[in-house]
Parts: sequence; structure tokens; C-alpha cells
Amino acid sequence: MILFEWGTYNALSTLKQAAMLGTRITEIPPAVLSRRLSLGYYESYKNIGRENFTSILAHGPYYSLSSERGVKAHLSAIEKATLCGAELYNYHLGKRVGDDINYQLEILRKFSEVNKDIIYSPEPATNIGEFGTLDEIIELTKAAKEEDIMVVPSLQLENIFLNELNVYETDDLDEAAEKATVDWWLSIFKKVDKVSDYLMHFRFAQVVGLKYGSKFYKKRMPLGKGYPPIEPLAEALSIYLVNNATKGGFKKVFFVYTGLPEVKYKDLIDLYAIIMKRCVDKLMSKDSQVEYGSFYKLLGKEE
Repeated sequence: MILFEWGTYNALSTLKQAAMLGTRITEIPPAVLSRRLSLGYYESYKNIGRENFTSILAHGPYYSLSSERGVKAHLSAIEKATLCGAELYNYHLGKRVGDDINYQLEILRKFSEVNKDIIYSPEPATNIGEFGTLDEIIELTKAAKEEDIMVVPSLQLENIFLNELNVYETDDLDEAAEKATVDWWLSIFKKVDKVSDYLMHFRFAQVVGLKYGSKFYKKRMPLGKGYPPIEPLAEALSIYLVNNATKGGFKKVFFVYTGLPEVKYKDLIDLYAIIMKRCVDKLMSKDSQVEYGSFYKLLGKEE
């Protein structure tokens, strides 16, 4: 048992370095899945990945699923992710098309025809006019379950912060930051936990906003330089992770840091330490050992 599996995105060239740092999962980046590379590249990624990590994830290319060209690009990317040994495929849903739930469900059927054993993880929207509020992704997840398609919502935390707190409309990050309390984050986790049968899939990078016309663009920032605030989020994550591990119904948890390439490893280690220090306090304090008494109890000889 471990509280959560943590890591970041890596091309083949950085897999061994990432493993040496102690990261437990790796994600195939969109650029790898957008290009046609040699079969040896994908096989090497799978072999090195399985040797050094507990799980391999994949991030689909940035093609909109509202176009036929975009759908074909994703189907090709899923084939490549399969060759790399990926067990989860994270992807963006794209622009609204009308009957979005049924449209996206049909897309998932096509995905499943390529690989029915992979877990598909749709990511929350990143702008106005895109499909993918948290409630919409939960509805899509429920619909996919009825067809035995494995779907787990992607908790890209800064997207949820921007979308659910209406930053795209208000352009006010500070106001949203005040609303993103520990309890608010926990309510988000609880809602997604109810439909995430296989695992909880968290993703995170701090961002700032850039407005161009009606479009709001998020710009990734080094840890501590952007939004949402770290402290309430880290506290909420530590509460969720400890409860998940100690109160029954344990689920596997993935945590992928999606920050800037030039500082992603340093930021990932710093973020891991922030979250884990809070988890240690909850697991090791006397008050916590009383609260989680059944978890800490000594086993008898028969047990």
C-alpha cells in the first residue's frame, strides 16, 4: 500500500533519470503520440517504463474531437500508447457540438475498439465553448460504465479551479483563490470519488491567465508563482489521501505534475514533499492514531 503514485511526463530520453529521482509513474507526452516514430521507440518506452515504474500513462494529442481529423489523430495516438504499454489515456474533449454526451460516448466506443483494456480519462475543459465541466464529465463517465468502457475522470486541478469558479467569465483569479478553500476542494474530490471505481487520477500545475478577445488562455508557471494557491489544495489532498488509505475502500491514486518542462522535476519533488509532510502529520500524530484506531490496531495471533 502507498498513499499515491506520483510522477510527471517523460519522453524516452528522460525515463531513467525520472526513475532515479524516485518517481513511480510516467506519462507519455502528447508530442510523442502526435508523431510517427519507429516501432523500436515505442517498444523501448514500454520496456524501460515497466522496468522502472509502477504504471505508464499517456496524454493524448491536442486535437479537437469535434473534427474527423482530430478523432483519427486520437485513434492513432491510442495505438501508439498501447505499444508503449500505457494503462491510462488522458485526453481533451474539445469544442461543444450539440448533443455532447452522446457524441463523446460514440467517441469512446471508437476508442474502445482500438483498446478496450485501457482506462480513458477525459480532462476538464480549458476555455469557454469547450465541453467538459465536472458535472458533464461525471455524466459521461456514468454513461460509459453502462457500456463497460473503463472511464475515470481526469482531475486536472487548475482546470477545475478555472472552470468551476467561473474564472473564464470573470477573469478574476484572486476572487477564485479565496473560494478555493480546503472544504471546496474536498467537495470536488468527494464528487469524483463516487464515480471513480478504478482509481483517482489527479493532475496539477499552477497557472496564470491571459485574455485574448473572448478567449482565456492558461499559462503554466513555476510552483509558487501562480494559481490555485498551494496550501489549501495540499491540505485537502492530504486529508483525502489519508482517509482513502485508512478508512476502507482503498483506491489507487495517480498524481501527475504537469508543470513547465525546465523546472518540472524540482517542482514535482517540492510538491510531493508539501503534500507528504501534511500526510505524515495526520498519520503519525497521537490524535490521528486515535482517530484511525482500527487501522493502527495490533493484530492478534489468529489474525
